[in-house]
Amino acid sequence: MKKLLYILCAAGILTASSCDSFLDVRPETERVENDQFKDAQGFEDAIYGVYGELQNTNSYGRYMYWGFTEVLASNLGCYEDEAQFAQPLSEFDYEANEVQTVIADMWTEAYKNIGYINNILAHLDERPDLTLHDYYRGEMLGLRAFLHFDLLRLFAPTDESAQGIPYVTTYSYAVKPFYTVGEVYDFILDDLDEAERLLAPEENEMAYPRTDDNVRAFLNFRTTHFNLYAVWATKARVYWMRGDMPNAATYAERVIDSQKFPLASPQEMGDYLAGKLSEEETIFGVYSGSYIESVRELIFNQTSFVSYHPYTEGSGASVRPFETIYITDGDEEGSTDFRYSLQYDATSGLWSKIIDHYTLEGGGNTPSGWDTRHDGFTLIHVSEMYLIAAEALLHTDYDSALAYFDAELSSRGLRGFATRGLTLTEENIYNEYCKELFGEGQVWFNMKRLGRDIPSNALGRTLPASDTYYVVPIPDDEFEYRNE
Repeated sequence: MKKLLYILCAAGILTASSCDSFLDVRPETERVENDQFKDAQGFEDAIYGVYGELQNTNSYGRYMYWGFTEVLASNLGCYEDEAQFAQPLSEFDYEANEVQTVIADMWTEAYKNIGYINNILAHLDERPDLTLHDYYRGEMLGLRAFLHFDLLRLFAPTDESAQGIPYVTTYSYAVKPFYTVGEVYDFILDDLDEAERLLAPEENEMAYPRTDDNVRAFLNFRTTHFNLYAVWATKARVYWMRGDMPNAATYAERVIDSQKFPLASPQEMGDYLAGKLSEEETIFGVYSGSYIESVRELIFNQTSFVSYHPYTEGSGASVRPFETIYITDGDEEGSTDFRYSLQYDATSGLWSKIIDHYTLEGGGNTPSGWDTRHDGFTLIHVSEMYLIAAEALLHTDYDSALAYFDAELSSRGLRGFATRGLTLTEENIYNEYCKELFGEGQVWFNMKRLGRDIPSNALGRTLPASDTYYVVPIPDDEFEYRNE
């Protein structure tokens, strides 16, 4: 199991610089670890290091956020990025060398981060006396579940009896077994349950508007930590993906009912995810000072063939052009969807939903409060909880489902279905999800959950739903030393 062995070695400690020879570096690594975890500050530095790793290109800084699944979902296209992988990926050529390299890098990066987390958790077991021990442990368990969940959704089928992925909970060099999809779901929920218990005091914290004036710095800017509400939101996603709608509704409603994450106003649609962590809607996001530079080259500069862009009618998209997504189920009076009009400039072609275009343009017309403390990108925001709740309750509590759906529509500048005298269906919710989560890496997973046929703009045709497309192959190295 060369790949995970290497990953675990690399994850021995965040500050370890080499893993070419484990036996050679182990004494130095142990010395560094003893210094790293001697006090609360050392634990906090290590935890911040884990969050910092999430901004890497092979993690949520690109591929695990928008740079991989948005290509598969035919939302974003690119012909010749620097890795030379986007075009073959858009054609589902998982065997292309460039695609295999990116897949292996994503797999390695995720398990490396899980290794960091497990190392921190192992040392926390030795320090129950730490004042914020439960916060540290709860955050790391929640994030471990979050990372495994995304790996499962990407690299495994939806059939719970099928082979899933390794669920790694210890820092060791033993071969990690593969579990079934259902078993991995159970492990994910076990970690989230424990995280929920440990972070329970946070139910009385994080009031909106947030002041971030706690004397303990670790308890400030909690949306950049895997907080209690991120645990609830992830539980909602997990149960929803698994088809357990009663539990999906329970946890989505807990987030909504907390009233700590208000829906943004329609006029804020051009700003609330634009390369910043939203004061209102962000439940969990990654602080990053480097993200803006990566999207400058890959999205903002709009370099021919190199930049990522929505498939538009003008660019020849024939299966599902970007423009048509936002007119599906449109208001019969022609109301403009603020997400389209404020996040896409049809004249320049600039799509700016996930980029801080104000800073990149030199700061002109920058909204108030647009400062570096909120640099980064959102991985879970509250509008998704409204849509999950709407679908989860559709057949058991229609009035509540409609109320959640209409609240989300209204915040996006559209009239609700109740006002328009329309009956809400699962197809309407699916269409709204495609609009709301466009560019955020989640649409592909929803398509997979529902077994939807795949509209491929790159291939110019619709592909029948199949694990051939929906299950990304696990890197071959992972099986090299297994006796299976």
